[in-house]
Amino acid sequence: NKPGYFVENELGSMSRHKELSPAMSQLIIVGHVKDGIEMAKEYGLPAVLRQFIETHHGTTLVEYFYNAAKKKQDEKSGAPSESEFRYAGPKPRTKEAAIVMLADVVEGTVRALPEVTPTKIEAVVHNMAMKRLQDGQFDECDLSLRELSQIEASISKTLAAHYHGRIQYPTPSDMPPELSLVKEPKTETAEDTESKPQRSDQNNN
Repeated sequence: NKPGYFVENELGSMSRHKELSPAMSQLIIVGHVKDGIEMAKEYGLPAVLRQFIETHHGTTLVEYFYNAAKKKQDEKSGAPSESEFRYAGPKPRTKEAAIVMLADVVEGTVRALPEVTPTKIEAVVHNMAMKRLQDGQFDECDLSLRELSQIEASISKTLAAHYHGRIQYPTPSDMPPELSLVKEPKTETAEDTESKPQRSDQNNN
């Protein structure tokens, strides 16, 4: 277990990954799945729950470190193999596991946004869903496009509600005339939200 190597657990501005090669960083990041499965077994979680841990990244590419490795490539080492920078899998085998996969990546991405709006949330959810779909991550769970669209809508709604206090709504001067007289609901201040527990960018992803 190396929680300090994950963005949400980093203290200060210095990332531990700066001292490591992209390949070593990738091994640490990918290793959290195996660590999670071992912990689940140690604490007696049933297999039906362990499957969510082993499939929540499927065989996705660890893009950040793959791209970093490509930048560092030279004539001797050549281009890195994409397969070496992918999670081992398996891919989600149930619709529920696919939902967890999408919710995990979306939550981390939205949390990293400097400004959260309902439109941006919907865009992140849709883009991540399409990325996973095109990468073949939903191939083994019999998920239809209609169901995926419903999942997108549900996740977007949930995140918009969760981040309601941070969402930037248009000012009356930006609103259409027919809406300018509608009073906005009272939102929480920064002081109110500071007392709330902050979520775990990319959930241990």
